[in-house]
Amino acid sequence: MKNHLNGFLWGITISMLIAFKASDFVSKESTAEVNKVEGLYIFTDSKPVMPYDSIGTVELGFVSGTQYESIKANLIKRARKKYPNADGLIFNLKKKGLDNCSVIKFK
Repeated sequence: MKNHLNGFLWGITISMLIAFKASDFVSKESTAEVNKVEGLYIFTDSKPVMPYDSIGTVELGFVSGTQYESIKANLIKRARKKYPNADGLIFNLKKKGLDNCSVIKFK
């Protein structure tokens, strides 16, 4: 009987700790969900909340056009080829200068 009571108390304690930890995240006005394109999470004018490592940078090559879609497709293609294990891209689009993106891997 004592073993059952100990098991029950441990179960309640662990459940409370897990529930308390899960409620730490608080969404706010700036919280959003990003799109996943060709297996990569695309962050434009934003950065991930989850911890990540930057594993490299990809620069924009020749693009026929200056529209966002063609720039995005070019950067994704280059990142997939150079970093096949990447999880996402953080775009650094500049008005004057070379567009690039940071390639990330979530921890």
